[in-house]
Amino acid sequence: MAQRPPNLTEIQKTRLAILEPALKAAVRNADYPLAKVCLADIQALLRTTGHETRLMQSKNWLFEAALNAGEIYTAERGFRGVIEKTSPNTKVHLEATAFLVVCLLRQKKISEAEPLIKSVLEGKSIRTQVTRREFIRCVTERYQLEGYISAIQNLGDDVLNSNEIDEKAIEAITNKTEEELYQEIGNALPKEVIDFVFRVDSASRKQLTMVEVLYLPSPMQQAKKTEQGKSFFISLKLVLWKSLCDPQSEIYKAWYTQGVSQVFSKKYYAVVVTGALLDMGFAIKAIAIPATALLMKLGLEVYCDRYKPSEILGSKNNG
Repeated sequence: MAQRPPNLTEIQKTRLAILEPALKAAVRNADYPLAKVCLADIQALLRTTGHETRLMQSKNWLFEAALNAGEIYTAERGFRGVIEKTSPNTKVHLEATAFLVVCLLRQKKISEAEPLIKSVLEGKSIRTQVTRREFIRCVTERYQLEGYISAIQNLGDDVLNSNEIDEKAIEAITNKTEEELYQEIGNALPKEVIDFVFRVDSASRKQLTMVEVLYLPSPMQQAKKTEQGKSFFISLKLVLWKSLCDPQSEIYKAWYTQGVSQVFSKKYYAVVVTGALLDMGFAIKAIAIPATALLMKLGLEVYCDRYKPSEILGSKNNG
């Protein structure tokens, strides 16, 4: 049996109270270079006293920052390393495996991801029914969102002009409800996107018991175009949140210092949406317009609060 490391010293506690929040902030801001600096200091603090489990948790955050920054292969290698060095019965191992699935989904390697989804949903470190329910909900929702982001890459060849998208989005918010905008997105999603998302969803569902499946939205509900539109819009937070909500971003600074009128006059919402979609090769005007309109309806403050990043395993999974 491995010997437990000694209690953290006061110096270690003081330094970690600064370094760990800084590392988590780097994850949210997709700042992989800063995350590496924080991790180097944390490793110097913890390795000498044998606090490997806490160090591996920090490494999970490091590789999550890499993933958020688009360094998918770096993240994949990192999570595989954490998995090799940790016990299957620990939360840190489960988290690394869950993120490895994300890395594979972003590469559309669903066949390779499926056995890992099974391992994740077994959740060996989840100890109570209440936390398991929250855990299942969070993990399956994240994989569904990842399914959308993976499936839309390199689909659609419309010309996305941010000025045109902005003009038509403003027209849409004056004439259409949120439900109608979600419906428009759902109607415009290509069939291959929906097929991929359902395959990811199926890979999750078949690992659950009959009771656990009831924790998830019904397939009939998920088949509705409005629900698909909502899910797709939510999935965009994986690629939009930093551009919109990072305090250092241009749009956030404009909103904070000069207000809503400046954000609208600069057409920031349309610029961010079209830029993100074009980066993924997903140029479909019929989706860019209602997605921009929905952002305008919500406003930056509500969007940044409602769609802020959350832990992949849920916020109450320590039971």
